[in-house]
Amino acid sequence: MKLIAGFLLFISITDLSAQTIEVEYDKKKDMSAYKTYQFGEAEVITPKDKRIFDESKTRAIVNDAIERELKDRGLQRIDSNAHLIVSYIIGSMERTSIYNAGPLGGPAGVESRGAVTQDYDEASFIIDLNDRSNNLIWRVNAVTSFTQANMLGLIDQILDTGFRRFPNKPKIKKSKK
Repeated sequence: MKLIAGFLLFISITDLSAQTIEVEYDKKKDMSAYKTYQFGEAEVITPKDKRIFDESKTRAIVNDAIERELKDRGLQRIDSNAHLIVSYIIGSMERTSIYNAGPLGGPAGVESRGAVTQDYDEASFIIDLNDRSNNLIWRVNAVTSFTQANMLGLIDQILDTGFRRFPNKPKIKKSKK
């Protein structure tokens, strides 16, 4: 029985940790000229009755996280006429996964016990950096399963992964001797 319970726990953990983070950009584009950014449109798509935080709090959390990441990359935030405009969509929807668990929750086989459903929250987080002409320069597109407990850490992880290859490297502070 412990083996079955352990297997079901393993299945639920692996299903809930599914994550894809895709980064789109033109590798041939010289991005060294981009020094400033400003925030543009932002949208929270989680249904209002399912939100952990209200919309203004969610925007503040996301804006702060993006601001830290871009500042670490050497970009400066200004209020208007910036080189890059940051816009994003973030939110979650309830999803249901249906799979054949097999006998006693084990691997699917001949003696299948039928379909099993698992409810989870699937989050989407899409960040666009556009130039002044509204041309897409950089996009981070993440889809992941999450729990309320790991939401804040997940935002940081998505940003870290999504901007890892951003050409402006973090400034390294030289130590004084």
